[in-house]
Amino acid sequence: MKHVFSLRSISSLINRSIPSLSLSFIIFHLSFSPAGAQSWPTPTAEAKPGTRWWWLGSAVDKENLQWNLQEYAKHGIGAVEITPIYGVQGNEANNIPYLSDKWMEMLRYTQEQCRQNGIELDMATGTGWPFGGPWVPLEESACKVLFVDTAFTGNSVEGLRLEVPERDRKYSRLQKVMVYGEDKAIDVTAAVGDGQLTWTAPQGTGDSSKWRVIAVFVRYGVMKVKRAAPGGEGLVIDHFDRQAVANYLRHIEQAFERTKTPYPHTFFNDSYEVSDATWTPTLFEEFEKRRGYKLEEHLPELLAGQSTLVDYRETLGDLLLENFTEQWTAWAHRHGAITRNQAHGSPANLIDCYAAVDIPEIEGFGLSEFGIKGLRTDPGKTRKNDSDYSMFKYAPSAAHVCGKPYTSSETFTWLTEHFRTSLSQLKPDLDLMFCAGVNRMFFHGTCYSPRNDEWPGWKFYASIDMSPTNTIWRDAPYFMQYVERCQSFLQWGQPDNDFLVLLPVRDMWQKNPGRLLMQFSIHAMGSLAPEFIKTILDIDRAGFDCDYISERLLMGVTCRDGMLVTKAGTHYKGLIIPGSGNMPENVKAHIGQLKAQGAHIFYNIDAATLRQAATPEAIKTECGLKAIRRSNPTGYHYFMANLTPDDINTIEPLAVDFKDAVWFNPLNGDTTPATFDQHGLVISLRSGESRILQTFNEANGAHKSHDSHTPQWTDGISLPGPWTLSFTEEAPKVEKTFTLDKLQTWETLDESAAVTMGTGIYTTHVRLSEKDIKGTTGWLIDLGDVRESARVYINGEFIGCAWSVPFVLDCKNALKKGDNEIRIEVTNLPANRIADLDRKGVKWRKMEEINVVDINYKKTTYNEWEPVPSGLNSEVRLIKY
Repeated sequence: MKHVFSLRSISSLINRSIPSLSLSFIIFHLSFSPAGAQSWPTPTAEAKPGTRWWWLGSAVDKENLQWNLQEYAKHGIGAVEITPIYGVQGNEANNIPYLSDKWMEMLRYTQEQCRQNGIELDMATGTGWPFGGPWVPLEESACKVLFVDTAFTGNSVEGLRLEVPERDRKYSRLQKVMVYGEDKAIDVTAAVGDGQLTWTAPQGTGDSSKWRVIAVFVRYGVMKVKRAAPGGEGLVIDHFDRQAVANYLRHIEQAFERTKTPYPHTFFNDSYEVSDATWTPTLFEEFEKRRGYKLEEHLPELLAGQSTLVDYRETLGDLLLENFTEQWTAWAHRHGAITRNQAHGSPANLIDCYAAVDIPEIEGFGLSEFGIKGLRTDPGKTRKNDSDYSMFKYAPSAAHVCGKPYTSSETFTWLTEHFRTSLSQLKPDLDLMFCAGVNRMFFHGTCYSPRNDEWPGWKFYASIDMSPTNTIWRDAPYFMQYVERCQSFLQWGQPDNDFLVLLPVRDMWQKNPGRLLMQFSIHAMGSLAPEFIKTILDIDRAGFDCDYISERLLMGVTCRDGMLVTKAGTHYKGLIIPGSGNMPENVKAHIGQLKAQGAHIFYNIDAATLRQAATPEAIKTECGLKAIRRSNPTGYHYFMANLTPDDINTIEPLAVDFKDAVWFNPLNGDTTPATFDQHGLVISLRSGESRILQTFNEANGAHKSHDSHTPQWTDGISLPGPWTLSFTEEAPKVEKTFTLDKLQTWETLDESAAVTMGTGIYTTHVRLSEKDIKGTTGWLIDLGDVRESARVYINGEFIGCAWSVPFVLDCKNALKKGDNEIRIEVTNLPANRIADLDRKGVKWRKMEEINVVDINYKKTTYNEWEPVPSGLNSEVRLIKY
């Protein structure tokens, strides 16, 4: 087994051999006196995970609303975000039109149930996505520009027909016609009649003069609402037009006023996906006001992808920010609500759009490939994550720079095919989000489904499915507790990243000159910003952390005592300017002033140079850990995750000074004093593990010296069996109890076990002698390869749930001399059962519209799936410490 060691040998500080499995328990599993004990932050409601709550057809009723919300609360969900979408086949009579009196009645009932269950209620600002509906008139809908580009020679033209393709004529309107020639740009719109241009050039123009004619048509209605719910079908709004946005929001407002319904806690907006919206009717006027020259006089340069294209893209970004994002947030605030927004996908500077809302939200889309040891893989049934660490940092950066307490995430979208996502696969991607700065995660998502609907119930077309009808729901409370513990720390204190990095948006705007619109989507950033991505990853590898900043926000940054300070009061040790450095003169001048006042300004990413301003974290440079550091009134706290294939056993210094430190284990809530001396801190994390470290500016007697405990280790005791295997909460039923000479998964045992989903109970006995017990501080149980989560009971005492790698639990004091009963309740995935339904031809895909598709958005069936291993897939060992 591979290890990572610091240059200072661990053995010089701990004079013994350290088995690979167990060093972590020196640090994380030893008890200590109450005098040194530290407590977890008191969790707020916001520390609990939230979920996007799909209302299919809005066909909800009070009985099932109550049951669903009670289930969510009981399992640890703290917020639901209502997003109405398409309905269920054959259930049309029960659909409730969006914003109707009945719909608003159901909303009020949901609000009351949420209050009773301690759940925050959020809602999308419409149905499906993007904003739109039947009340959006054509002239306020998303639109694109169509150019009719032609030419003539001479000093006049008569009857030159200017028309768009027939498919676009019904919804297109001529806005402007320009003629270009002899260094002239002439507006000839008034010379167009009945779709034809009749025009004479200025006096003195020669008969051989060549003229280029560009007619600008606005094509309205380029997009309808995707996945719309009943009552929400219609055109998408023009996000760039202030009045269109205001009228859209006013319609929603009227429904709340008409029915006297309280507004939700938060209004949500999904990622910007209006890919055909390249124009707005006021663009010519807005462009001239903002850029200082007439766009219509430079259409040839725009179409040629020259500098005018960058100005056009910047103007669209300004309009989206001001007319949509800022107006939407102001509207919500007037009604006592806040906003949560996914800015990615928009053509604007993402940092500015994230900064304009209350809770910026990033998105994961796919499964990251870390190579974590023992983590289940599912070849061909997963998709690579389109969001990497650099993408995850956009929303947290805006929150940190602007002093916003929360950064949320749309989490676990399309990690795997439906019915194949395990709890163990969730943790690494969430840990990476936490290290990037996310501190308020939302599942994507959970379907409202009637309690008695035949399994699998109502489903959204994309995974993950965090709902009562999924088998992972049984052990989901332990995952929810992990999230709550992590977020209670990550929401506490203040960000403490080292550097600001100026987002080189102008370098990005210069790319892809062959098309007008540029969207900064998570799927496109790899090609739009590879240089910037490399910069961010280099900063991380050099041991530092950073936040991105826009030109707008940088203009509000000051320098105090050599530190950069944002308007919100967040401190940084320097500014990094990547890329070409292309920026307006006023921004350059401001950076010059900051430098003159003593600020550190860097134009390249050289670790040695950056060390002039900040101290790198050895846990990153030497160990390869992902981590984030925050400050608090008594010191600092870190969230650390080992997302590498290697176990980490090392001693490293921290970048901050401290006099005491305590480890917190978010998996089980344990707190343990840290072990450290003048050389550094003992750090031991197995591949896939994560921990929270809190440091203190003053000593409190919590820490352990390196030689204070030298436990004896063994290789462990294998539990050979025999084992019995029975089932509970399974479907279909497995009547038989199996006797196993050695451990194995159950999908190969017989026909009923091969297709069941639920919980298998493995039971065995182990006898411990006086010799086994003597000198033992405690025991661990290593479950090996678990498919997919396991609750463990020893002599009837529950000792914990193992749902993430490594599948190891502390037995605490449950083992005793003599006979000991070991009971392991393993819950599998529903994959084998859903495949069986497909083989039998059961029609469970009953949703309308896109229904249920695979990870590539293709219609599929699961009848050819091979059986998925279910149960204990390796030996189980007891390990003494």
